[in-house]
Amino acid sequence: MTSLSLTCIGRRAETHDVVSWQLAPQEGSLPPVLAGQCVTLHTEIDGVSHRRAYTLSSAPHDPFWTVTIKAVGKVSSHLHQSLMVGDTIRVDGPFGEFNLSALPCDRPLLLSAGSGVTPMWAMLRDELAKRPDADIRFIHSARSPQDVIFGRELASLAEAHPGVRHALVLEEAPADHPWVGRLTPDMLRELAPDLLGRHVYLCGPAPYMEAVGAMLVELGLPAGQLHQESFGLPVAEPVPESLDHFWLTLKKSGKRVRILPGQTLLAALEAAGESMQAACRAGVCGACRCTTTGEIERQSVVTLSTQDLESGVALACSCIARGDVSLDY
Repeated sequence: MTSLSLTCIGRRAETHDVVSWQLAPQEGSLPPVLAGQCVTLHTEIDGVSHRRAYTLSSAPHDPFWTVTIKAVGKVSSHLHQSLMVGDTIRVDGPFGEFNLSALPCDRPLLLSAGSGVTPMWAMLRDELAKRPDADIRFIHSARSPQDVIFGRELASLAEAHPGVRHALVLEEAPADHPWVGRLTPDMLRELAPDLLGRHVYLCGPAPYMEAVGAMLVELGLPAGQLHQESFGLPVAEPVPESLDHFWLTLKKSGKRVRILPGQTLLAALEAAGESMQAACRAGVCGACRCTTTGEIERQSVVTLSTQDLESGVALACSCIARGDVSLDY
């Protein structure tokens, strides 16, 4: 994975709590990227290094990378306050398997909510650059008109490309808005009557992903036609003493941490107050690599080699314990 020092050449407020930054190299060109891929941003807060993964909202043909970030969480809020035009920032990437190039289809249906619109916006622009007459459906959910990211740009793009049909589903909307509330099976049937003939790309907060995923199953969409990427994981909760658990032993310190069946190694560490480098939290960037001894189940091996697997290397954000485990990182 490439590590770059990029300069912020532009900063724009998209909504009251979402900002886009344009990042470019001081010399040379950016590495190739696929629409929908992520990068990891490095920053320092009170002397402590942090890194977080964000999806690029720029298209591969843009001469710069754009990250569009909502001010939620310590690192994202810090970037809102500190990253200004002229500043430099370390960026790793790109990485990620969620993109139309890797999962091509003629007639995609893009479903997003909140900041989950970022990979969809990149995919849409990239696809139209390749196929201006592409048949694409784009349904985005947001709280209100003021919370819609890229709303004006999306409307302009749809107007310029008759094959693009988009709809905004708003929880709070003017009386004349046609799609009010949360996305429902009936809305999907009306907005995409040929749903079963399309591949669906889904991205947004975990509750949205779960609800829409269940709708698509209810509507009969074959599992192979659904491609998804989630943004954010549930906040790790302390493990109650009374629940059955395994022990996660930290090799360097000897400290033992309780870990529930089904809980990721990263979630167990953070619930116990331990810190560990983590970026994407989706098993794709490799920031939380660790070495394990014991019975585990890897839910992602995207950045791991055969030798890594034989040596017990795992990604803590997407690895669960099946018994007592020792961990080194």
